[in-house]
Amino acid sequence: MEEYISIKSKLYIILLSLVAVIMSLYSALNTDWQQAQSQWFPTLVFLAIIILADSFPVTLPRGGNVTVSFAAIAASILIFQPFIVITVAIARDLLLLLKRENAIKHTFNIAQFAISTGLAALIYRLYTPVGTDFTYVHVTAFIASMIVLFILNHTFVTLILAFTQDEKPYAIWLTNIKWCTLQFLSMAPLGALIAVIYINIGFWGLVLFLLPLIIARHSFQSYIDMRQTFLDTIKSLSLAIDAKDPYTKGHSSRVADYATLLAKELQWPEDKVEFLSYVALIHDVGKVAVPENILKKDSLLTNEEFDIMKKHSEAGAEVIKDVKFFAAGSNIIKHHHERWDGNGYPDQLKGEDIPEGARILAVADSYDAITTDRPYRKALAPLEAIKEIQNCSGTQFDPKVVKAFTRIIPKLNLETSRESHLEKLAGEALRIT
Repeated sequence: MEEYISIKSKLYIILLSLVAVIMSLYSALNTDWQQAQSQWFPTLVFLAIIILADSFPVTLPRGGNVTVSFAAIAASILIFQPFIVITVAIARDLLLLLKRENAIKHTFNIAQFAISTGLAALIYRLYTPVGTDFTYVHVTAFIASMIVLFILNHTFVTLILAFTQDEKPYAIWLTNIKWCTLQFLSMAPLGALIAVIYINIGFWGLVLFLLPLIIARHSFQSYIDMRQTFLDTIKSLSLAIDAKDPYTKGHSSRVADYATLLAKELQWPEDKVEFLSYVALIHDVGKVAVPENILKKDSLLTNEEFDIMKKHSEAGAEVIKDVKFFAAGSNIIKHHHERWDGNGYPDQLKGEDIPEGARILAVADSYDAITTDRPYRKALAPLEAIKEIQNCSGTQFDPKVVKAFTRIIPKLNLETSRESHLEKLAGEALRIT
C-alpha cells in the first residue's frame, strides 16, 4: 500500500488518525481504571479471540478483507468500557504496526477501528443505566451501537478502497461489501449472546461459541472461493472458445476490456458493468456449433458459409439461457451482431430495440476484430480502426455508444499490451470486522 497510495488517501488516513487520537484520549480520561483492572482476565480472553479471528481473514474481490471478529467486538461493547473496547479492537493491528509491517495499512485499520468501536461503545454506555439488570433499554442501545459500528467501519473501508483504486465509493460498496451486509448484521446477535453467556457462565461459556465463529468464517471463505471458481471457469471457457478459432487468440478478453470501459463511460451501475464483463468473455460461446472448416478458412466465406457462421450468436444465447447467473445476458449475446439501422442478424432489430449491452458489445467486438489480422486481410492500425467505427455511427453502431468509445480512447493504452479488466482486482488487505 505504501508504494501506490495517493495524496488523497494519505490525507484521509491522517484525518482519521487525528480523530482516533481524540476518541482514544476522551475514552481513556473517562475510564474507571479500578473497574478496568478487575477485568484484566476477560480483557485478555477477548484479545485472544479477536487476534485469532483476525489471523484468518477472507480477502475480498476488490481489495480489503473480512474477519469474524465482529461478533467478539460486539460482545466486548456489552462487557467493557469504551477505552477497553478500543484496545481490544485494535490489538492485532497495533502489534503488526509495532513490527513495522505495512505501517500505512495498519495505521488506517487502527484509526478506523478506534473511531468506529469507540463511538459505538460510547453510545451504548451513554444510553444504558449502570448497575441495572439487562432490559429493553440495553437492547435498543446495543442495536444502535451495532448500526453505528457497522456503518462507520464499512464506510471507512469503502472510502479508502475508492481513493486507492480511483473508483466511486458506491461502486466499491456494490461489488465488494454489499454482499456481506446481512452476514455481518447476523453476527451482532451472536455477539450479544456471547456477552450474556460470558457474564453468566464465564470463560468456558465462550468455548461453546468458537464453533459458530469458525462456521461463520467458513461461510465467508466459501462465498469468495465459489466466486473465484466461477470467474476462473468463465476465463477458461473464453480461452477454449478463442482456441477453437486460431485467428482470435485473446479476442474475448480484449472485448471484455473494451465493453467494461464503455459501460463505465455510459455510467452503468458497477454490478451491471461486472456482469457485462463476464458476458463479454463468453460472447462467442456459440462458435462451438460452427464447423472448424468454416472457422479456420483462410479466405472469405461464401454466402452459405456466412449463413452458418451467423448462427453462432443464437447458438450462444441457447447455451447460456438456462444458466441462472447468465440468463439475463442471453439477449446480449444473441443480438450483439444486430445493426443500428436494422440490417444486422439474427432478428434485424433496429435502434434502441437492440439491448444496450448488445450495442456496447457490438462496438467492442468490431473494434477488436478490425484491429486483428485475419488470413484474408491485415489488421487496421488503431487510429484507422477508430475512424472506421466513427464512420459507421448511425448505421452499424449506436451513435451514443460510438461517442462513448471516442471518449475512452485515452484509456485503451493502444501502444501497449493490456491485462484483462477482470484480472485487475487490485486492493490492499484492509480490515472489515
